[in-house]
Amino acid sequence: MSWGHKYGNPSANFKFDVSYFKNPWREKEIRDCSGKDERKKKIIEFMKNQEGVESVVANISEVVALYDTLFPDEHKCVAVCCSAGEFRSPAIVELIGEELSKRKIKHVINHSKESLI
Repeated sequence: MSWGHKYGNPSANFKFDVSYFKNPWREKEIRDCSGKDERKKKIIEFMKNQEGVESVVANISEVVALYDTLFPDEHKCVAVCCSAGEFRSPAIVELIGEELSKRKIKHVINHSKESLI
């Protein structure tokens, strides 16, 4: 799930902060996107191109995969947080979802209502 710190503490087993990555909303090209699908694509691409994002996505996915193997019948919730939960955390959640799909790990993606991706 994606979450914004300013909305409190999410109910999750694992919480990862991605606030230190550059905020894609500060890019004029992304702010000027009129279509939601185009904006989502540009935000995810912006995040993928940042140093460290690939490693963070791989490592969080590895933790999820490990716990899925160790505790297959347990509900596990991972929250990826940034300051507002609008751009960075939703984009990284989408990238983690892609990685989990490649690993054939069942998952559900939830974004906070504040998400703009």
